[in-house]
Amino acid sequence: MTKGLLHIVFGLFISGNLFGQKLDSKVSEKSLLIGQTVAIVYSIESAKTDALEFSPKKDEIEALSISETGSLTSEGILFEIINEFKDTFFITNGQKKWMGQYTVTAWDSGMFLIPGPSIAINDSNYVFPDISLTCYLSDPIDGVDLYDIRENYADVPPNPFLLVSFLKSNWWWLALIILMPLLYWVYIRNKKRRLLDDDKEERPISLKQRTLIAIEALEEAKLWEDGRLKDHFVELSYILRSYLTSRYDISLLEKTTYEATLILTQKGLEKETIDVIMRILSQSDMVKFAKSEPDAIAILRVSKLAKQVVAETSPLDFDNAE
Repeated sequence: MTKGLLHIVFGLFISGNLFGQKLDSKVSEKSLLIGQTVAIVYSIESAKTDALEFSPKKDEIEALSISETGSLTSEGILFEIINEFKDTFFITNGQKKWMGQYTVTAWDSGMFLIPGPSIAINDSNYVFPDISLTCYLSDPIDGVDLYDIRENYADVPPNPFLLVSFLKSNWWWLALIILMPLLYWVYIRNKKRRLLDDDKEERPISLKQRTLIAIEALEEAKLWEDGRLKDHFVELSYILRSYLTSRYDISLLEKTTYEATLILTQKGLEKETIDVIMRILSQSDMVKFAKSEPDAIAILRVSKLAKQVVAETSPLDFDNAE
């Protein structure tokens, strides 16, 4: 038994019914999918006069990985806290009962152990029992173990060169050669027209208009009908992140959903607007990583939310300075 397990067993022993206090840890689901939320509830029963003090975590909860042999490894993960920590207490039968709840999710698969947090009771520290969780990439099948995919490759012999086949697959080259003179003529004609009409400058399209056009074009493409649901949400996430990056002079393209939320909060966006943005990016993450499959109505609803964010955060129409 490793030192880590001895420490855990000792912590479980001292966190029980010591001096009349009863500490308990529960989780709403022992197993979950990537991106799925679960509730972690810590509770304690103590004397009515006991003074309790608990310091909740705000953004993430650290967890340890459990190997196939049952040993703990230092390569753990961070469970993202989705909602603010909530706690309450009440008195019953002369005893005080305190309950605190986190709502969390994970973005990595595996078996994990969440160490029990500490709580101060009358200036003495006690430790809640640990919680074990299993996170899956997809729904597990009873009796079937999931293994990493092993990719195999086979050499494909080259096909002999055939002119007919070449022309069929590269016809657009011929079309381009034919169209080039026409395109050049159109280019020269338009260039001369611009030189003659310098006083009729076209008003540049705004960031808001460009973004809304991109979202509407993505909706009209209906990629999900061709089995490209993931591509649809990848593109929608990129359009929204690009808009927010240009609108607030920040960088969100390579940020996680959680990091993007922090940056937008620092920029002073309204909490309701940030919540809508988080819903859109979280739905994209669910499709990309947890293979969620929303229906067409849900897909269009997310697009509508994206357009709502653009409309609410854009400057007035007459303000086109960028």
